[in-house]
Amino acid sequence: MSVTWTEEQKQVIETRNTNLLVSAAAGSGKTAVLVERVIRRITDPQDPVDIDGLLIVTFTNAAAAEMRERIADRLLAQLAEEPGSRRLRRQLALLGGARIQTVHAFCLDLVRQNFTQCGVNPGFRLLDTAESQLLKEQAMEEMLEEQYADQDPDFLAALDNFAEERGDRKLQQVVMELYEGLRSHVDPAGWLEQAIQTAEYGAHSQPEELEWCQDLLRYVEEQTAYLEGRLLAAYRQLEEVPEVLAKYGPAFEQCLAGGRQIRQAAGQGWDACFEALRQFSKPRLAAVRGADKGFTDRMKEARDAFCAGIEQLAAEAVSRPGSQVRRELAASLPILRGLRDLEQAFERFYGQGKKRRNALDFSDLEHLAIGLLVDRKTGEQTLLARQLAEGIQEILVDEYQDTNEIQDCLFQALRRPGNSLFLVGDVKQSIYRFRLADPTIFLGKYNRFKSWQEAADGEERKILLSRNFRSRREILESTNFIFSNILSVEMGEMDYGEDEALHFGAAYYPERMDCQTEFHLISAHQKAGENDKPVKKVTAEARFVAARIRKLLDEGYPVTESDGTLRPCRPEDIVILMRSPGSRSAAFAAALAERDIPCSFQESGDFFHTMEISVMLSLLEIVDNPRQDVPLISVLRSPLFGFTADR
Repeated sequence: MSVTWTEEQKQVIETRNTNLLVSAAAGSGKTAVLVERVIRRITDPQDPVDIDGLLIVTFTNAAAAEMRERIADRLLAQLAEEPGSRRLRRQLALLGGARIQTVHAFCLDLVRQNFTQCGVNPGFRLLDTAESQLLKEQAMEEMLEEQYADQDPDFLAALDNFAEERGDRKLQQVVMELYEGLRSHVDPAGWLEQAIQTAEYGAHSQPEELEWCQDLLRYVEEQTAYLEGRLLAAYRQLEEVPEVLAKYGPAFEQCLAGGRQIRQAAGQGWDACFEALRQFSKPRLAAVRGADKGFTDRMKEARDAFCAGIEQLAAEAVSRPGSQVRRELAASLPILRGLRDLEQAFERFYGQGKKRRNALDFSDLEHLAIGLLVDRKTGEQTLLARQLAEGIQEILVDEYQDTNEIQDCLFQALRRPGNSLFLVGDVKQSIYRFRLADPTIFLGKYNRFKSWQEAADGEERKILLSRNFRSRREILESTNFIFSNILSVEMGEMDYGEDEALHFGAAYYPERMDCQTEFHLISAHQKAGENDKPVKKVTAEARFVAARIRKLLDEGYPVTESDGTLRPCRPEDIVILMRSPGSRSAAFAAALAERDIPCSFQESGDFFHTMEISVMLSLLEIVDNPRQDVPLISVLRSPLFGFTADR
């Protein structure tokens, strides 16, 4: 079946010999285009590349399997048309060994093949998440026992700062978060030392010389301007009521003048801003008689909101003079050094635990791979990296917006001079920052690369795939409306303009008038009956959703097939998306059952609630106290003893 590609899609498929960044919006045919690019490269009559000469990096194993399957389907389809093609037969034979895999799978293969250079036992295994967590907890306990015995002053400083009155769980949490965050950097120890040096520099510098203080001053300036804008809008309403303006006008003008002074001071420096915030005071409003109370209350609320915003800036942003900032930075140095020592000691104990078990975790794979490919002293490619790069004609990276620093370093290390990187993703879909993904890597190239229309031959370029072929026009319009109003460089690290917006591209949707996006506000105090107590919020929401779905099913709401035909909707056409389904799924399932609507949902598993672990916990409980009936029955009925129910 022939496909009509858009001009942008054709450029993505056909561009060669340059680094290419593709910003592919949701529903833009990204996977189809990526598969087509691969097929065109391996079947190019002038300059063909074998499939095992490409490195295709996906985000998940499922995505890698799907990519391999789709490439195989395309090759088989072409082979059916050209049964005598040796080229196609060769690519099908090579496909099984092609490098279509996740970053971790690539690193695993690399480490296994070069285990002697890594200094690891060739029979190592990978820790699963639960075992890794248990091993980390054990390492944390061992590390803290050593630290309590040594009584190092820097450790005591960190302990005093983070420990609670009856425990050190907070300190453990901070050390663990520090360790996890550092693992996404190519040089964790170097990054940590640089952070301490920055604090040492700040202890002897003016606050406005420090980047984080500059950020706070900009925040004060921008937030004050925002507060002024809201108050000015209220002041314009005030001008329409002269009798209230005469009483409230001076206070509003005093607030606006104070805001201007704070903004000017924020541009002059830290201490000037601190003084301006400290000197601001909430002006009094003169009494007004005979005016509309609702109007005067709104004007009071506008004044109060402005003053509360300024007070919050004074309390949380620029809350102390520069001399105190320097003293606090100096006082924080022992704490920072203590955290550094704790993190390094934890890494040592955790590493020893993994070594005893001959095991590695995913982070180890990345760092070992970097050690094989990059010279730590010079930052240049190693001999092994150059050898590997010679066999890689092109590196194609999917979901590039979810790459972190160390993964990006791997891609650069495998790229030979003149080799091209094909990077595809969408920073608007980056949701894995909590897993240490760094979308600024994508944004840096997005802002630096020229568009494909402007770039010279061989120059790095970007191509935007912004046409959506999946959703109706109404969905895209509402999405664009929301995000054009809330997304900016300041809030989200990028603007949402015409280039970033989703553009309608699905030709098979018939025009209809009943597809507008709906927004429903559900009262949290909804009652089931006249004399009933208010139901829980999740129950009220679930009942509303179930009623809405029941109505769609009963009315036979028409659904569009991919060929443009219509049919009545079915339960399987409907999906309910929730932020935290684990705690809400049961309520929704119950509400749907009340309306005779079938549903399916997957409950998340828990390591400690699995059958095997529950049995072992029961065994430990009866070792502690054999008179506990329920744990005893659990163990007797388990495979450990194999008792029948009657026995």
